[in-house]
Amino acid sequence: MAKPKKSEKLFLEGIFLTGKALQKKLRGLSAGQLIPLIRKQLQMSQRTLAKRAAMQQSSIARIESGRLDPNISTLKKIADAMGCDLIITIVPRSDLETMRENQAKTKAEQKIRYLHGTMSLEKQAPNQKLLKELLDEEVKNLLDSSGSALWDE
Repeated sequence: MAKPKKSEKLFLEGIFLTGKALQKKLRGLSAGQLIPLIRKQLQMSQRTLAKRAAMQQSSIARIESGRLDPNISTLKKIADAMGCDLIITIVPRSDLETMRENQAKTKAEQKIRYLHGTMSLEKQAPNQKLLKELLDEEVKNLLDSSGSALWDE
């Protein structure tokens, strides 16, 4: 796999930071909880929103109360009816480089544990310093690899 381009990395870092800021601002609100906030600021009734979205008012009420989990096309209709855009994106839970480093460490630890177990059975267990060096080297190799070795099971 080709190494990611610097411009792609910067683009994704921007999305990550913006997504995290948006998540913080939303304070865990779902789309269904956000709809009445916007609707009320627009001074729009559920009935009017339902009519504009070509839906039943009871569906709007169930979405707003959390009793109905709307699909994407329903959310799009509601957003359009309120003059809003629906943005669906993927926001990494943590920095992508940190995710790669954590994955490399996990994979390396699995490999070193296996090696340690095998050598222990043969009464040739390496000392902790050597294990640490082997772990660090394996992490570096995985991070420098093409990518599939890092994520393959």
